[in-house]
Amino acid sequence: MALIFDAKVALFGAIKAAMPSGIQCTFAETGDTARRKHVWLGATTDDDLAAVAMRSGPKPTNVTGFIEVHAVVTTPGNPLDAERVVYEIRNHVKTACGALNANLAAVPGLLDVRAESASVETTETTDGAYSALTLRVRVRGRVYQ
Repeated sequence: MALIFDAKVALFGAIKAAMPSGIQCTFAETGDTARRKHVWLGATTDDDLAAVAMRSGPKPTNVTGFIEVHAVVTTPGNPLDAERVVYEIRNHVKTACGALNANLAAVPGLLDVRAESASVETTETTDGAYSALTLRVRVRGRVYQ
């Protein structure tokens, strides 16, 4: 569905605006392991397409999809610092979702964008601490076909 893609592009813009300096934002994973603080968008799924009305003409369809937001933080030494930063990044993404909800007209048909669930993995290596975040963002909208 184009609605979910359009919402993903708008969410990326909102995330870039919400992130403080020093956190690199890219639309897709770059594979650059030298980045210390990095946020990117991952998989996008359209889970639910449900017809809303039976009538002649364009039919409204409720669309629900999910966008994964990933972040990686690498710090020298302390795993607590790395995990603290990914939770700060999660809060910035939530702020970006709120900004997008405040301007729903930016994406035609968009009804709601919200962070739904997160998972964090933290490890400590001889090179420092590494923390990774996967945040699932739910997107709801309505299109006419």
